Amino acid sequence: MAYEYGSSAKGLDFPNPFRVENVFRFIAAAVLIGGGLIAIFQGRSGLYAHIGGWALAPILVGVAMLAAGIQHAAVGLSRLRFFFGRGKPAGLAGELADAQLGELAGAVALKSTIRGGAISVAEPTGALNGLLYSLVRPLIWAPQRIQWVAQRLFRTGLTLAVVLLGLLVSLLGVLGEKDMVWLGLFFFIYAAALLLKPLESGDQASTHLGSAGLIVLVLVAILAPVLIHSISSALPNLGGVDLSGQALLLLVCALASVLVFFVAVLRQMAAPPQTTMACELATISMNAPPNQILVELDREMQRNWIEQIPNRRYARYVPQTPGDNGTFHGELLEETQPMPRDDMRTVSFSHALAEPRYRWLTVLSALGVLYTVIGSIALLLFTHQVTMGEIAPALWKYVCFAGGMFSLALFCLRAGHVLWARFDFVSRMTWVEIDGTFQRSHTAVGAQFTDRVRTEKDIVSVNDMTLRVWVAEVDSVTFGSESERRIVGLRGLIDRASALRQQLENFASDQSSVDMPTSRRDVEKIAALGAMNQLAGRPVAPEALLKALDGAASSSASASSIAPKPPAFCHACGTATSLGARFCASCGKALRNS
Repeated sequence: MAYEYGSSAKGLDFPNPFRVENVFRFIAAAVLIGGGLIAIFQGRSGLYAHIGGWALAPILVGVAMLAAGIQHAAVGLSRLRFFFGRGKPAGLAGELADAQLGELAGAVALKSTIRGGAISVAEPTGALNGLLYSLVRPLIWAPQRIQWVAQRLFRTGLTLAVVLLGLLVSLLGVLGEKDMVWLGLFFFIYAAALLLKPLESGDQASTHLGSAGLIVLVLVAILAPVLIHSISSALPNLGGVDLSGQALLLLVCALASVLVFFVAVLRQMAAPPQTTMACELATISMNAPPNQILVELDREMQRNWIEQIPNRRYARYVPQTPGDNGTFHGELLEETQPMPRDDMRTVSFSHALAEPRYRWLTVLSALGVLYTVIGSIALLLFTHQVTMGEIAPALWKYVCFAGGMFSLALFCLRAGHVLWARFDFVSRMTWVEIDGTFQRSHTAVGAQFTDRVRTEKDIVSVNDMTLRVWVAEVDSVTFGSESERRIVGLRGLIDRASALRQQLENFASDQSSVDMPTSRRDVEKIAALGAMNQLAGRPVAPEALLKALDGAASSSASASSIAPKPPAFCHACGTATSLGARFCASCGKALRNS
């Protein structure tokens, strides 16, 4: 993502949130790369020993482990640095360009949230979700992504529990050794698929287990031994590779991992969010176009930019006043640059173990590394047996067991990343809305026949305009730099709303409906007009008229450039004296500067 750095933008500099996760990634990468190199050297020894095609098995295993280790290292290196630049995170709605008017997608829902002072949540549906939300009542207040993950884990855990129960029931009904082998292989592959399938679609995936799915699982658990027994005669012999014990172990470890992950998800939840909104209402009358309110509001918004970063603008309507009278509407909805919450600025092992929100995530990542070590040991045992020449079909148990452990490790590391990627932000939302009616009129100041200087102006009069001001501090959360951001809390800022309302009221009351000369050239022109007015009605030679204009211009210039002489004071009694006086009117003493 784009990153912009400024020497004054210190608030955007905070530690890498993936720091703890990267440590476990690099440990797993080191284990796999080291195991892969050992397996390749063992394969080379097998080639020297002339054990035939089996010598390629350790080399292939080593290459696979080496590739997996490099992949883990690449993921860790890609998250080694984290930059939080401008434009990140995503806006709460579609953002308008500087000169763009209107509102984009999501602005209506955002304004509804602000106006109502309440956060809308999707109502969970389905029997399993009903059970989940009755057991974990605070889950309804969790961010939507956390709810999706919790729903997926709950369904995955139930599925694994039913499959484990089905395996136990099926083992009681197995009639022969061949049936046992194929039954164990079936449940082993199914358990591994349950772990890997939800990860393919990211953190929003689920197993979609409903009533029909539970019935199917129960029927499979009861009828699988009978079905396998009926077709086992046509199935090939697997050479005694019985995976029923490994399937049982894989299911137990998977349930334990899902339980740890579910606890980590529950620790992401907080108390029910605070949802209050500060709203100020005022009635304003002014003799100026109503869009001047938005001009002053734009200036105030820029004064309050965070780290000199422009606000996110979600809605902007400029009041239009065509014709002699009518109605108008204007509004501005902006959000300051979201800043990381204070507790996001400390990321370390000690903090992760002490903070409940990260403690179970650390445990889950540690489990991923543990499963990686166990799987690597199983593969190295396989390559060692092959290198020693002890080649038998039963050796494939090591490969299958390693595959199950690696699927568990991948589940723990990838699922945990969903929660490590959570970011909490704080920003300030401001929404100002004006509505009213206008009437256009013409005013003139000064008598038409007697005053030498008159002013006329077309003005727009606004009477009893409604001004609404909403200001709140917004808590928002996102999972990843590119994912959408959702509001999880609103805290009304009544002081800021009141101050902004008062500022706009004062600005409206200070608007002038009379044009007055303000520049030096205006004063010179008025003086020239006065000189011409004095000569009006009398026959004047052109030379006299030019002399009068020069005198008016020089007098106006000297009046504007020469500072007035300060008043004089008597040196004896200190009484102020008149300009040009020679004696003090109080004591009669002669003045020194007379």
